[in-house]
Amino acid sequence: MIITLAGHVDHGKTTIVRALTGVDTDRLAEEKARGLTIDLGFAYTDHLGFVDVPGHQKFIHNMVAGVAADQHALLVIAADDGPMPQTQEHLEILSLIGIRQGSVALTKCDLVSPDRLIACHDEIRQLTEQTFLQAAPIFQTSAQDTASYAALGEHLQQQAAIHQRTQDDTRFRLAIDRAFTVKGAGVVVTGTVHSGTIREGQQVYHFPSEKALRVRSMRVEDQPASQSSTGDRCALNLAGASLEELGRGDWITEQPTKGAYAITIKLDKASSFSRPLKHWMPVHAYHATRHSTARMALFTAAKGQQTWAEVVCDTPMACHRGDRLVLRDQALDATLGGGEVLFVSETQVNRRNTIAHRELVAAYASSDAAESFRSLMLQLQLKLNNFQQVWNLTEGAQASLLAGHETEIFDDLIVSKAQWQAALDQCLESVEAASSSTAQNDRGGLSLHDLGAVAKPLRQPALEALLKTGKIAKRGAVYFIPQAEPALPAELLAIWEQVEPLLDQLQAPSCGDMAKQLNQPLAKLERSLLELAKSGRLIPLGNHRFYLPRRLQEIAYVVQVMTQQNARGTMTVKEFRDRTGIGRNVAIDVLEFFDKKGFTRRQGNERIVIRPFSP
Repeated sequence: MIITLAGHVDHGKTTIVRALTGVDTDRLAEEKARGLTIDLGFAYTDHLGFVDVPGHQKFIHNMVAGVAADQHALLVIAADDGPMPQTQEHLEILSLIGIRQGSVALTKCDLVSPDRLIACHDEIRQLTEQTFLQAAPIFQTSAQDTASYAALGEHLQQQAAIHQRTQDDTRFRLAIDRAFTVKGAGVVVTGTVHSGTIREGQQVYHFPSEKALRVRSMRVEDQPASQSSTGDRCALNLAGASLEELGRGDWITEQPTKGAYAITIKLDKASSFSRPLKHWMPVHAYHATRHSTARMALFTAAKGQQTWAEVVCDTPMACHRGDRLVLRDQALDATLGGGEVLFVSETQVNRRNTIAHRELVAAYASSDAAESFRSLMLQLQLKLNNFQQVWNLTEGAQASLLAGHETEIFDDLIVSKAQWQAALDQCLESVEAASSSTAQNDRGGLSLHDLGAVAKPLRQPALEALLKTGKIAKRGAVYFIPQAEPALPAELLAIWEQVEPLLDQLQAPSCGDMAKQLNQPLAKLERSLLELAKSGRLIPLGNHRFYLPRRLQEIAYVVQVMTQQNARGTMTVKEFRDRTGIGRNVAIDVLEFFDKKGFTRRQGNERIVIRPFSP
């Protein structure tokens, strides 16, 4: 069990560790000269690990780096001073980080009277009221009486015996708090394992560089080990990185991650912070050993009585659902609050107060991944890769969730079989209604955008599925029932029979050229061509030009072949013009049409194919 000592400066944290372990955790020359802890100190004995954190207000950032939710807190208070400002702030930070078990050590008891000890007990109970330490035992100690530490040591051993390790299905993460070299071994990093399990010889990754590394060997709580799990204090001997590449605030992870710049938390305000919290106020954000300046954006409405805030960081955080952030005021340098991470994103959310986004966050805020999985699937917001990233799930845990449901997957979107069948049925009913003789349209079918009753992410996949089975047909952008293909009005049919042969070429003539050939008024001809386009027989390309869908399909196939044959996977306008024989101006119109359809994308003077062409 790992014990984090917290409390005001010079209240005796280091003395307690020395009394219980025989180790002086003040290792820096400056610490010894000034008689105060500046950085984290570590000591181990008899199944106990101690993290000695700085008590001075100036070193709060180092204090936060030493705390993790799976630890046992030992709040240290000197009897002569009683609870001090940093005592309260440390207690609030311990609560914000999620520690739920602990004890209190009352030090320097030999320096005060019995009456003062009674008063100090009352002050401690008042301080810890309605916190996780409200029922914690208080142990009186004195540096002058070594026997006074026996009861505290015995209590901590008992707590270690019943300490329950966190069992999870998440991927390994270790927050680096120290990096150094060991002669004959190489680079070593130490830190707390925040999730998952790591084994000797395993490949891991460094955040933020995403560089692949290998675990040569490891030590857990200063003993050789072959594996390490959540809650351990762990030292990893790493191959593949230099000392200059690693440092406090970095992470060692099972999978590479880019981190998150936008982190949504359930915000708990610190009771000691008297000022109101404001939207977009500048803050310091602390996550494990990492720190970033940030802005705090408040939600106007959140689930129940909760307050949600999106913390938009200036540097990325390797954050996941269930982690904890601590926020400190940028101006006063005081802890203002923090809380549990609900959702993470690589980029800031543009419209965080929409109903859809609040429902997304609420689904991720579910008590466990399985409930979150179900909620997101019902909302049609379950993206497989995003879900695994936010929850930091192992492949096995993700597979178990999928195995528990009958699902379909479309471009990373997961939907239930029932949702998919409903979308198919709705699409087919809508196409049948639009294709009937009584339909109030002159197209004899409908377009993708007419499917308002079908969930937007499922419209195109459902239509494509129905096309493959032959239940519906498609002409241009219009979908219809094959046996119900409408006949054109006589006047429009006459125009169609005249223009179809003229347009049946790779370079379709302009409307002006056809008007001259057919001896038709240009305006009247264009109106007729637009009506034919509504029926799906033609596709308007802009600049008074229309194409037959089959000819655009043929040109798209040429583009596909050209990019596949090019080693760079690209194609220029000149190459396209020379290959097809289409004039430059028309070639540009065709390629810009492909860009708008998402078939191609322009990159400088070249184009690449993005996805299959669908007119």
